Amino acid sequence: MNVLYAAGLGFGLGVVTGMPLGVINIAIVDAVATGRQRFASGLGLGGGVADAVHAMLAFAGFGRLVIADPALVRDLAIVAAITIVAYAVIAWRSRARAVDPRGGTQTGNDSSRIRGVATGIGLTLPNPAALAAWVAVAAALWPGATLLEATLLAGGVGAGSALWFTALARWVGRVRRDHPALTLIPRVAMILLTGIAVAGVVRTL
Repeated sequence: MNVLYAAGLGFGLGVVTGMPLGVINIAIVDAVATGRQRFASGLGLGGGVADAVHAMLAFAGFGRLVIADPALVRDLAIVAAITIVAYAVIAWRSRARAVDPRGGTQTGNDSSRIRGVATGIGLTLPNPAALAAWVAVAAALWPGATLLEATLLAGGVGAGSALWFTALARWVGRVRRDHPALTLIPRVAMILLTGIAVAGVVRTL
């Protein structure tokens, strides 16, 4: 029974924790707005993988060891900030090339989805704040989970998170290409991503 409960709880947590405004949500919306649909879906899958790793570390008890080291947390925050800002700059520079001049959407190919997966992992995994959040969730909901339970919880988290992110990419992709909001999203996304990166570093100083 614990097996089914662990997987179901993890799935629900993955969906719920993926909904608040965060780096992956912003990056997905920005990517879809600039016509990179497959890259956006890859971002969602990568974000789900990173969430699963964080959940595994948290529920297995290793996460608290990581966040207990202030120097390590600071270094991770700096790495995460650099990664986010670098992504924001690259996305800003490439946005013109990503949009089909005929007004369509460049869905890309399998390699763009693979790049999206790698990018989603890179944007999320180094973030110590995300890991700390999962440590708090694990302590509140399932302290002392066995390795099997932690694995099932993490698998459910990854599946639920990826489902939400890919659904978000599909929903945004249904917005008509001439909608005024799509022209503003890249600018807003860069500001938000930069703000998140700076805030992450400031919290550790």
